[in-house]
Amino acid sequence: MSARSQLWLGLGMGLFTAFIVSLVVFLRTNPGLSASDYFNFFVYSKLLSGILSVSLIANLALFYLFLKFDKDQISKGVLAATVIVGILIFIMKFFL
Repeated sequence: MSARSQLWLGLGMGLFTAFIVSLVVFLRTNPGLSASDYFNFFVYSKLLSGILSVSLIANLALFYLFLKFDKDQISKGVLAATVIVGILIFIMKFFL
């Protein structure tokens, strides 16, 4: 696998991990709501930035896992996804 495709793989895995972990955290803290309620809830409330912040811990674990197995390009992609989600959190917290 080329270095560029590994970077894109890491970026996709990082964004996917942040989304899945935030969905799981939401569904565990709000029993009885569905996944469609997840999106509606976050569109109209300001809790998305907090839950996305918690999901970045999973990206941190994923980043160190790939570093341990010497997959530097994939870990760079995960780090890039973490930065993208972090910027998104910053924008949501202070400008929306």
